[in-house]
Amino acid sequence: MIGKKPFLFTVFKNSLLLFLFWVLVSFISRTPFLNSNFSDNPKIVFEVSKKDSLDFADFLLGNNCYLFPNLPPYFIPPKVFAQIVTTDLPNNDILIHRVEKEETLSTIAKKYNLKVETIAFANNLEGDQIKPGQELIILPVDGVLHIVQKGENLQDILKKYGGDLEEVLAFNGLTSPDDIFEQQLLIIPGGKIPQKPKPTPPKFAKVQIGTNNYYDQSYSYPYGYCTWWVAQKVKLPNLGNAKDWLINAQAKGYSVCFGANCQPQVGAVVSLRTRHSLGHVAYVEDIRDGKIIISEMNYAGWGVVTKRALKIGDPRILGYIYP
Repeated sequence: MIGKKPFLFTVFKNSLLLFLFWVLVSFISRTPFLNSNFSDNPKIVFEVSKKDSLDFADFLLGNNCYLFPNLPPYFIPPKVFAQIVTTDLPNNDILIHRVEKEETLSTIAKKYNLKVETIAFANNLEGDQIKPGQELIILPVDGVLHIVQKGENLQDILKKYGGDLEEVLAFNGLTSPDDIFEQQLLIIPGGKIPQKPKPTPPKFAKVQIGTNNYYDQSYSYPYGYCTWWVAQKVKLPNLGNAKDWLINAQAKGYSVCFGANCQPQVGAVVSLRTRHSLGHVAYVEDIRDGKIIISEMNYAGWGVVTKRALKIGDPRILGYIYP
């Protein structure tokens, strides 16, 4: 009798396990979202995570922005316990494209999903002739690039190029038509180049060499680049390429703050995130309405000085140097 107890116990245990396994399989086969395709249930559009043992989702994403717990029917009814919030910031950055061998305006326009006319007008091109090594301004959308001239207002600019007022305000980070200022760079999404009379390419502001550039030295920075322009505005030692200015300035004992949430100051140098390998710096001209007004060179073309407004805390801001 003593030798039979382990055998009976093993049989009983195995039978119990088989029974529990059968119950589990029955339950899974009857669960709606495990027995049908996701396309059959319009609420379920994405599977967030999986368990290795049962291979089904812990949570499901429904209605594009809510998470629902993936629980059996006899549990507490599902409730929304989290909401996914996304913020889509407008992509209003200008890019610089260096022309490669055998490229044409058509192939470049196709690459960036733009019209040939958009690239031609932004770069003051009268024809379609470009050459390898040439740098072209690439707008983020089809439209017109315009630099605000003295005495201009937004209504007159839109009358010239067309475009939707609200779209222009949002795309350029403006809260009111009165927010524009001289030398500000504006992008007019959907703007059209006037055909009659024949449009005259906008005249970009050129900086006069020798004005406030600290004894004409410019600290070895070549004319036409962002570093040269800032060297005209602030007396700083040579800090290398723009991407290294924050670290090098700190090493030389200057007050430096890293990050987008640093406190801006008029007269400070701001380092900006860019796709250019050498980085980009600008000068803080003014602070108003929660924005910094910066002046910069080479953002809209070599040797071109423009101004624009960025919100304080803009993720493109890498930090400030306080001379």
